[in-house]
Amino acid sequence: MNNSRRTDDTGVIQAFMEQLSAKSPSMKTDGQSLFSFDTRIAEHIPDGNGRGATIVYDYTYGGGAYVSPTTSNHVRLTKKQVPRQNWMTVDEGREHGLITEPIPQVRNGSNSRNSQ
Repeated sequence: MNNSRRTDDTGVIQAFMEQLSAKSPSMKTDGQSLFSFDTRIAEHIPDGNGRGATIVYDYTYGGGAYVSPTTSNHVRLTKKQVPRQNWMTVDEGREHGLITEPIPQVRNGSNSRNSQ
């Protein structure tokens, strides 16, 4: 992502939806995957026929995989751009083989990069 444009979080989400690369201090996208810090919270999954789906992984308290207030906000903002049927709990993502990374440790609200 060396050619990523610098923007704010909303700009990173918009770039992701347009399949462009961008980064902010707390988010990044290569156009294919969207990250809150180092946690992949969304991705475009091609269907092999020139189309695909955008999936948002629910790293929130309500989704059962809370990471931090900041990551929850990133997920909330991204959900606004994607149809409800494309929201997926982290457990569902694991069941379908889409999420293989361990769930990040809960981060504190003052500095989302530090684990408690």
